Amino acid sequence: MVSHHKLSGVAGRVAIIASLVLGVGLLESRNIAKATIVSPSMSTNIEGNGNNNIPFNNFLVSPVGIRYQQVFAAPEFLSIEPGLITQIAFRPDAGRAGNAFSSTIPNIQINLSTTSLLPDALSTTFAENVGDDETIVYNRELLLSSEDIGAPNQPKDFDIVIDLENPFFYDPNQGNLLLDVRTFSFTRTTAFDSQNTFGDSISRVFSFDPTASTGTDDTTGLVTKFKIATRNNTALIPESSSTLALLAFSALTAISQVKRSLSTPK
Repeated sequence: MVSHHKLSGVAGRVAIIASLVLGVGLLESRNIAKATIVSPSMSTNIEGNGNNNIPFNNFLVSPVGIRYQQVFAAPEFLSIEPGLITQIAFRPDAGRAGNAFSSTIPNIQINLSTTSLLPDALSTTFAENVGDDETIVYNRELLLSSEDIGAPNQPKDFDIVIDLENPFFYDPNQGNLLLDVRTFSFTRTTAFDSQNTFGDSISRVFSFDPTASTGTDDTTGLVTKFKIATRNNTALIPESSSTLALLAFSALTAISQVKRSLSTPK
């Protein structure tokens, strides 16, 4: 049972957060310098050992859409302090499977959460992998594109970019990061760079039905780049914006802490 005192604290934080909506907008990637993390880290400057079409290039396997979860091990993020994930990016496969493209996915939902489950140990029941702080970070049509840029025999640029509508506060000390994607239609992009290594920092569960409750698990995952805004590098935004941006960062941090306190059994 949640105490009256705890509910009052939540109400107070919500009131503060409501007054900071404009400040949250200042955390847009053009206005703030961010740390970047690539997972798996061993693929930062080395091409992954595979390529994959799901979940963003499903025209060959599932014209009705896909449910896709990928976990990223927390130690990959421990080189920086906890912060707001504001952008997710991928790169085309550097082999013949990858190419330049521009395509609109008409309906896509992307969630992030903190999960206790580990790479290569996800449940095949999607709901069992999702953390209590689950947040819808993107939910509408999505334009994806790539210029397929890169030196010969080298990884391509991370230019398949998704700017999140709702940044997600992630603290790797609390667990691993779960990416949860649902597409609801035919999509055609390109083959993405991926890594297929048991024991590395990523793995996945997927279904060719976006409404399915269970899926198939394997050790493959997309090589993924995250942009993360932290309290330290809010000092790098323009002086005129720094106060509101810092307040917005603090507000979103408070949301995460409230969610965790409410979900903790008393």
